[in-house]
Amino acid sequence: GEIERLLLVTVKSSQKIFTEAEVASLTGICAEHLHNFARSRHLGFIARAAEAAGARADQWLFTLSDLMVLVTLFPRCTH
Repeated sequence: GEIERLLLVTVKSSQKIFTEAEVASLTGICAEHLHNFARSRHLGFIARAAEAAGARADQWLFTLSDLMVLVTLFPRCTH
């Protein structure tokens, strides 16, 4: 059930920001669904990374409260 799913997501209490890869791994939601759901619910935010650092220009970041909303409202992807 949903309560069991909530209990399965364990994070360090000191961690406040999660990358999209971390969120996908913790929640089982694929990146495409994560982006679409985040946009529709106004979750997360896009960080502009310095391209010189070799990172992608746009990186979705999520707060702990965003993560809890995702776990509660969105099922794990099964595809």
